[in-house]
Amino acid sequence: MKQKTATPKDAAAVILLNEAGDRVLWAQRNPQIAFLGGWHAFPGGKLEISDALVSIENCQDKELEKFIACAAREAFEETGVLLARGGERLTRGQRASLHDDLISNRMTFAEILEHWNLRIDATDFAYTGFWTTPQFSPVRFKTRFFLAACPPKQTPYAAISELENVEFIRPTDALEKWKKSEVLISPPVLLSLKTLAEDGLKSEVQNPKSVSENLLENSQKADGEIRHIELNPRVVCFPLKTDTLPPATHTNCFIVGRKRFVVIDAASEDESEQAALHRLIDSFVENNDECLAVITTHQHRDHTGGETILQTHLRERFNLKIPLAAHRQTANALAGKVDFQTFIEDGEAFDLADEDGKPFRLKTLHTPGHAAGLLAFYDAEFGFLLSGDNVVSSSSVVIAPPEGNLKNYLSSLERLRDLPNLRFLCGSHGAAVFDAESKIESYIAHRFEREKQILEAIESGAKTTREIVERVYADVSPALYKLAGKSVEAHLNKLIEEGNLSRERYE
Repeated sequence: MKQKTATPKDAAAVILLNEAGDRVLWAQRNPQIAFLGGWHAFPGGKLEISDALVSIENCQDKELEKFIACAAREAFEETGVLLARGGERLTRGQRASLHDDLISNRMTFAEILEHWNLRIDATDFAYTGFWTTPQFSPVRFKTRFFLAACPPKQTPYAAISELENVEFIRPTDALEKWKKSEVLISPPVLLSLKTLAEDGLKSEVQNPKSVSENLLENSQKADGEIRHIELNPRVVCFPLKTDTLPPATHTNCFIVGRKRFVVIDAASEDESEQAALHRLIDSFVENNDECLAVITTHQHRDHTGGETILQTHLRERFNLKIPLAAHRQTANALAGKVDFQTFIEDGEAFDLADEDGKPFRLKTLHTPGHAAGLLAFYDAEFGFLLSGDNVVSSSSVVIAPPEGNLKNYLSSLERLRDLPNLRFLCGSHGAAVFDAESKIESYIAHRFEREKQILEAIESGAKTTREIVERVYADVSPALYKLAGKSVEAHLNKLIEEGNLSRERYE
């Protein structure tokens, strides 16, 4: 079932420089937030209707006025920084009072500005282009970015619970944290930090166009589209449109390594998707980077189909003989459809190298449950797990008998949870997850809670899978009852296998 991708919502964000002009403001999103929780980002948020009511002085582009207002409002809401002329007259206590008026909805931002005779001047905001959230995301934004300087005597802080660890940081220091896989950085922030680090910041104070024009040029070159995500210097996530199960619309293809790399789940058969992925991989090969294998994590339709096409492409264009690799059980399931040359077993490791040629190891984990031959991959040094279809960011995972086995799945989850040095994970669908251990633990807890609910439904008289589904999944659309029924069957099989339920208790 092909799903429609979410329509991007208009938004704005601020790349805020400190008074000295050598640091940029970033913050960590609250890890409890569903959308990119735990990631580092710039202050910003979605456009509100009231933003169009804010008067903007000296704006040559009338279309940008409401986005400048949005950027200024979001900076004030999230960090307490008031990017308005006349704000220097206010005390810290007065700014705090205005902030409380805003977030409590006693006054709109336009009303606050008018009441306190504050003015927003467009010349204080250098437009640096827009970026659009990738299509795989269930929540998408088309965000306009502006470069601005923090007014004197204003110290940013986490003014709302959505943000943590608000700080000015040198772009080079921020990138160093990312290079060590200590943080997850949203793509527009990463792209901006790289430009800021390359160009230097102090010149921006004297010449605001120097960096902002480069940022704008980068956005315009890509037409604001984020096609792939660099999760860290070793892992590129390239979401591909596939015929997958809702709410997902894409399957993540991963390119791990650079000088020596592997491609994991080049899944899409769509020609335009293949072409986009091939262009990126071609750029690596043309840089004399070595592809060691094209790997398929398991046999499900949204994870296979493009691997042979990629293999053929690399052979015909570069005369490369790249093996297709999978677990033997996956190869057996796809016999006659895909010809795998290499079989991967649990515990095997790929010796890869990053862009600088630094070697690292990617360990293979055989994690049956969702599928018999499902593979996950772990970079122990970085604490980064590619969890496949074991754990995904925005939904639960279907365990569908007879192939799916819930007991095996729970064992696989426990093994992944207990990996040493585990920090982050990225599954086959959705964005990377900041606190991998807690995410996996929540998956385990969810399954045991569901098991409890199923037993209660049986105790209250439910005798068929359908009756159990109707009681346990009362908040789910009937259109999804078939999938829910598969999960119920998986739970029942586990309970029977463990001796906690007799088959006679239900039909």
